[in-house]
Amino acid sequence: MKILVIRLKQIGDALISLPVCKSLRSTLPDAQIDYLVYEHIAPLFLHHPAVDNVLTISPEERRNRWKYFLKMRELRRARYDLVIDLLTVPVTALMTRYSAAPLQLGFDKGKWRSKLYKTSVPHPGAGGSLDAKLSILTGLPFEVNRVRSFEIVLKDEELSDMRARMTAQNLSPDKPTLLFSPISRLGSKNWPGDFFTELINHCLTHFDIQGIMIWGPGEREDVLALGRRIDVPTRISTSIETRSLRELAALSRLCTLFIGNDSGPRHVAEASGIPTFTIFSPPISKFAWIPHRGPRHRGVDMCDALDIDERTWHQRVGEFRQNQHFFYRKITPEIVIKRLQPMLAELITGHST
Repeated sequence: MKILVIRLKQIGDALISLPVCKSLRSTLPDAQIDYLVYEHIAPLFLHHPAVDNVLTISPEERRNRWKYFLKMRELRRARYDLVIDLLTVPVTALMTRYSAAPLQLGFDKGKWRSKLYKTSVPHPGAGGSLDAKLSILTGLPFEVNRVRSFEIVLKDEELSDMRARMTAQNLSPDKPTLLFSPISRLGSKNWPGDFFTELINHCLTHFDIQGIMIWGPGEREDVLALGRRIDVPTRISTSIETRSLRELAALSRLCTLFIGNDSGPRHVAEASGIPTFTIFSPPISKFAWIPHRGPRHRGVDMCDALDIDERTWHQRVGEFRQNQHFFYRKITPEIVIKRLQPMLAELITGHST
């Protein structure tokens, strides 16, 4: 059986959707499973046992309708038996329909494009829940073994190279290392910089640890400016440039804990296998976006800041979205530290002061 899974979104969505491929592999071990993603994030899925071929859409194919049509024709010629569209927007719905696959699955969003699928599944609603992605499998004519984990498969040499780069920056491989991600590609997801500085200073002065601050394209100067406000600059590095997503994954794997905003690096860190602590922006709920609830992956959101339950958060989400800057400052460093402290104590046993 030949299967195509379509997930044309950014890093987090594509990683959280990987369990769909893993569930299909668990159920149909001999099937060919291809994963269609944006070109710039495709390297994250290399060497993964649940994915036979990582297919891509390039920026040019996204902009040029003719080239997009040629990609659709290429997929049609592949003669897939099953195509699953996890995005359900007009371009992917048309792609799924044009594939001519006998089995076609998409979400029913109550719009015309949902009628293009041979089978549509009730849309699970807003949010990034891993279970929401897996719900599309209910539309298949057979039972599927659901697998809820996702990971990035790294090679030994990738880890060796990154370890050498860390050593060159005087980072000890024997000391707990916190990976800080203070800047998000979407500015609306950035916890205030002065708060982040206070958090980093607390971690460095209360625990015998070392830190690394990471940045993405166009973010370096902001991170360097934040780094200049750190009380103990010798214990934190801002000099390790990750030139690819796989390098970011390798760096994450070698760290003890990720602490940062809700952005792509957070998902890369989780998929690399390390614990994460996420500071969510006011209109985002940790209940939807922490797919592995438990001691390894925790976070703080408006429910914690205002001491409200998830139902009340849903009722007020419009207010949080309209006054995001105001409400972001309700998530104070004291609240974050209180939630983070037990996790640090567990991970860095014997290093607290």
